[in-house]
Amino acid sequence: MITSINGLQDIHTVIRNERKVGGAVEAERIRLCSGEEYAYPVITSVDTDGKTIYSIGFFTNDGTRIIANISEVAQISQPSHKWLKDLVNTNYKSFKIGQKVNYLLRLCELNEGSATSIFRAEVERIVEDIGADSIAHVKNAHPILQHSAKILPMRIA
Repeated sequence: MITSINGLQDIHTVIRNERKVGGAVEAERIRLCSGEEYAYPVITSVDTDGKTIYSIGFFTNDGTRIIANISEVAQISQPSHKWLKDLVNTNYKSFKIGQKVNYLLRLCELNEGSATSIFRAEVERIVEDIGADSIAHVKNAHPILQHSAKILPMRIA
């Protein structure tokens, strides 16, 4: 876990800044007013109209995407900002890691022959988010990916 979440505004901020901060917001449980409960949903959107929040979208553990009016949400238990590699929701985890790997490969392709500090920082941030084992199987990976895959698992802090 990166950090705990204190409210819908925090969730909205994490989702809005996903590229900069990485990870996703996963709750232990979401219960709707109708009594339906979803274990380990990943909140994918918080829709606002200025300061008023009117709906949230989430991805359930069985792969269903749900958009609920905020008045229909009874409880969101233990929401936290987690790295993608640490998510319990396996469907969203595999979906999002697949997207990030494709983005990472395209990023490396576009920056072929140029290893600026900004490029290196973004690659390291993505590899830390998805886990080095997610890119270990990629053949003909950019040298920076191979380097990041070897170094990042050794980090202690």
